[in-house]
Amino acid sequence: MKSTTTISKIKTEFSLQNATSCGGIKIFLAFLEKIKLPEAMCSLSGGKARNSLFPVYRILLYLIVGWMLGCERIFHFRRLQSDVLLRRFLGGRCPHHSLLYKELIRLVVSVPLWLTNCGG
Repeated sequence: MKSTTTISKIKTEFSLQNATSCGGIKIFLAFLEKIKLPEAMCSLSGGKARNSLFPVYRILLYLIVGWMLGCERIFHFRRLQSDVLLRRFLGGRCPHHSLLYKELIRLVVSVPLWLTNCGG
């Protein structure tokens, strides 16, 4: 399920109906959409198939947003996994926090390959 509504067009209201504990991050998510960071990061592969459930760019976006929300450790991402606003931003699902460990290890292995392909 891919979100078709941009974050900036989501109505903000101050009621407890459909409340999210991360409501203040809406401005930051709208900023990331405005500068088109998700589109710019789509070309990152990190050794994964293009049709994978959680591409590398989504994992990286999730890490960036989580760190902005105060997740200092990977297991802190557990509380973000069911947040509706973040799920909408990430295309319908948030990866499980245990998957983040595996993806970071995959990135550590693939970064030297990126550097050699870039001439660095």
